[in-house]
Amino acid sequence: MPASRQLNTWIAESGSWQSYIDFKLPEDERAQYSFLSQYDNFFLSLMSRAIELLKVEDKESVVEELLATAKGLEIFSLYEKRNQFTGVNYSNNILYAAGLYYLSNYPASAWILSKLYPRKNYELEIDQFISGFLQRDLTGANEHTLVLKRYLESGSLRLLRMLTKQISLRKEATFYDDIENYFSHFLVETILTKFIDDNIWADLLNAHNDPDHWRAYVIRNIEKKVPVWSFFPSQKLAIQKGILSGNTCSLQMPTSSGKTSISELIIYDEFKRNNECRILYLAPYRALASELKQSLAVSLGELGITSKTIFGGNLPTQEERTSISEVNLLISTPEKFMAVEDIFPGISQMFTTIICDEGHLLDDDSRGLSYELLLSRLKSSPDVKRRFIFVSAIIPNISTVNSWLGGSDDSLITSDYRPTELEYGFLKKMDRTNGYYLDINPHKRRPYNYQLYKYLFDDELSIPISKTKSKKITSKKGISVAVSIKATGSGTVALFAPHKRGNTGVEGLAAEALVQLTSKPENGLLKYSPAGYLNNLTEYFSIVFGNNYLLTECSRIGVLFHHGDFPQNVREIVEDSLRENKIRFVVCTNTLAEGVNLPIKTMVLHSTIRFNPYALGNYSPLKIRDLKNLVGRAGRAGKETKGLVIIPHEDDFNRINDLILENNVEPVKGQLYNIVHLITDVLERKRLPITADILDSLSEQLQELLDNIDISLIDLLAEEVEIAKLDVLVNELVTETLSYYQASENEKKTLNNMFGLRVNKLRPIIERGDFAILKNSGTNIRLYEEIMEHFDFDDEIWNNEFDPLDSIWLKYILENGVFKLNRFNTNLKSFVEENRCELDSDKVKNAILLWMNGNWYEKMSHDLELETHQVLRLINSFISYNIQTVISSVIRLKELNTKEYILPTQLANWSSYLQHGINSQLQLDLIELGLIDRVAVLELAKFLNQSDYQHEDYKTIKSFLLFNGVEITEAIRERLPVISYHKLRTFINRLNMRNIL
Repeated sequence: MPASRQLNTWIAESGSWQSYIDFKLPEDERAQYSFLSQYDNFFLSLMSRAIELLKVEDKESVVEELLATAKGLEIFSLYEKRNQFTGVNYSNNILYAAGLYYLSNYPASAWILSKLYPRKNYELEIDQFISGFLQRDLTGANEHTLVLKRYLESGSLRLLRMLTKQISLRKEATFYDDIENYFSHFLVETILTKFIDDNIWADLLNAHNDPDHWRAYVIRNIEKKVPVWSFFPSQKLAIQKGILSGNTCSLQMPTSSGKTSISELIIYDEFKRNNECRILYLAPYRALASELKQSLAVSLGELGITSKTIFGGNLPTQEERTSISEVNLLISTPEKFMAVEDIFPGISQMFTTIICDEGHLLDDDSRGLSYELLLSRLKSSPDVKRRFIFVSAIIPNISTVNSWLGGSDDSLITSDYRPTELEYGFLKKMDRTNGYYLDINPHKRRPYNYQLYKYLFDDELSIPISKTKSKKITSKKGISVAVSIKATGSGTVALFAPHKRGNTGVEGLAAEALVQLTSKPENGLLKYSPAGYLNNLTEYFSIVFGNNYLLTECSRIGVLFHHGDFPQNVREIVEDSLRENKIRFVVCTNTLAEGVNLPIKTMVLHSTIRFNPYALGNYSPLKIRDLKNLVGRAGRAGKETKGLVIIPHEDDFNRINDLILENNVEPVKGQLYNIVHLITDVLERKRLPITADILDSLSEQLQELLDNIDISLIDLLAEEVEIAKLDVLVNELVTETLSYYQASENEKKTLNNMFGLRVNKLRPIIERGDFAILKNSGTNIRLYEEIMEHFDFDDEIWNNEFDPLDSIWLKYILENGVFKLNRFNTNLKSFVEENRCELDSDKVKNAILLWMNGNWYEKMSHDLELETHQVLRLINSFISYNIQTVISSVIRLKELNTKEYILPTQLANWSSYLQHGINSQLQLDLIELGLIDRVAVLELAKFLNQSDYQHEDYKTIKSFLLFNGVEITEAIRERLPVISYHKLRTFINRLNMRNIL
């Protein structure tokens, strides 16, 4: 029986009313809610409806009504809302609301709500049990809890059935004595009936009926900080459809629905079946790889599974070369693994399971080619039987990708389950009042579509400039910031911008936030941060960037920003601040959505247009699937019960409507396809044929795209190539790529034609017998030929011992080396134009010296006469990527060209010194051990060098710190900013985790 129209209206109104309270909207606008004057009838109707729904045997048929009833009940117990109502037992009511959330398949929301009131609030034993169950808390002497604990530790279904039967008998006994007691027993009986078939043991034993196989995994999960007693519906579906079968599978489910946990389960299962297994986890983002090292690797390490995480740089360090083959699990970015393959050509043969995370990046502009080529080669290897687990939230043609990887229709697993609800709010002008309202869920019917009037109005749309004057907020960035500040009252807010700088960029928005918040101290965000925490941030950022840098200034008022120019350690500090709920407002590019899980309540989209040099007008809309990935970060499971996405500008409404309705979601074609398509488009517009001469005459920008096609050829071909069979072999290899697999017949011809023309570039190298050297160097043809022509690999410098900053080495590798290459000068010219600065090779060398000597951005900015943002890009992009990549190639080519040459450690690792801004093996070994905070690395290394410690290698420093780390940390505490001190403490504690190499 459906609920009455009146009750449904009241439930929908209560959701809207909650938003009014959260955003502190005017009192006069709240009076429109009819349920407020009849809240007693509303509450009684909800309780009656709850009992009706509990009596329905098929709960799956009424999950939406269970959820709606839970939403209605929760307002009577939530802080800042409950004071509107009298006569309600707040703590008991939250049990009913949370219980209904659980029954409607939202266990994460049930967990959040149940924790609002501690178990000690409840007098009845049955209520204590409900509270403990929903909080997943097995402590205490409650007799029901003790039985439940025994079940979760053993998996014995008999215990759970016995407990359910006992509850049922007591329920009947309380019917005539105490109606609240009866209802509590009724609720528990219903919850346990669901739990019998819907818990971690039940699903795992259905997949593999061996309790001993799963016991360690289950115990680990029930002991987690957020215990796991059952799987999300999306995870259950994956298990039921064979994710543990050993076959290739593709998994598509929304962000925050448990993809990483499924990966953890797959890895554990394979390890239990074969403790010498080798699993490769491909994480396309450095940020994702870093987070997986701190989360997935730690969790698996406690189960006995060894792991190594590698990312950044091109040339593997000596330590990486040693440890990679010793672990069960290798977490790597695709490009880093390809660099490892250049050193160890057969290493991929070790790995029989490949987990491909963030699979939509197969056609990403910067990461897609490496990803596609690596998978193309791994899947076509005839000597190894391997399976792929392809994971993504947002690929409309995932069935095609699944088929390409060798999966079947049955191995395609898709779910639209999301553990928290997501709402969309469109900011619109009010008719009769100077201000804006939020139109919530305009794609739905009333009452689920509702309006939040006076969301922004009157003085909220002005900035005081004196006691009597104010400036109106009319600009787009001003509106976006004002909307975001208003939303902080409801929870953590992320304001997204597609660019780093400029009016549509992150830094412009952060500067606007600084102006708005400092002009209105009453709207400040300081109250949301723990005492002293903002001072800690300011202290740290002052060291790294200087007192006057925008991030330092913003941190003083509780605002942070995040983009790709920041080094990894700074990004992680921003992410930690959000993860630990110590900051309410962050401005960011999509780097914050790169696979990292953060508790964001509201996402504000400043713009859905980004710069694109290949597009007409140089701007193009963001892809729908990228927007889908971005908004999926709002409302994280276990942190929020729902998320909100706000679109403040009308220009973006149509794009977001397409996103909501999933119209025009872009398929993944493969980056190789995109590159060929871009080049052919340019030629067609110029009415030029595709010939070798025409391709050679293209601009440098397009030559770089052609370099990528050459890299594809080099990567796909084996080291030993018969020149007579070259054309046939190339055609066969191209067919293995995703780009070719789903291309039309005409597109396949274009791909073959393009590759046929480019293969002629390789012929002379193959004929000379140099192809194996080229392939294992990791370079493209143009760079290879330039390095081989320019560098003298017989120079004595390669045999001498020297300090990393030795002037003779720097002259050889930089002044007479890299700086003379066309690639360097082309990239330098491009950098100068893009960043509007004066920069020559002398300044670049000075920057390298400053960086490797341990200096930070403020001093470098002063000495180099550059703006801080220019120095950030110079170091973290131009030097640590472009120059470092070339130097890695030079060092690798020396190693390949000189037989029986053993590369000295300081040369093997020199490009890593450059990347990290260090100059000693001790510093690099600290980073390799997992201490990525450069402030702490420099200070700890300085202390050790001044002590009696004698550094030998990675194992020596690890052993030394295991015994002396805590004492040393305290000894240098006063030398470190507070944040670096805590980073160092965490690092020392994790050294004891022997399974993380």
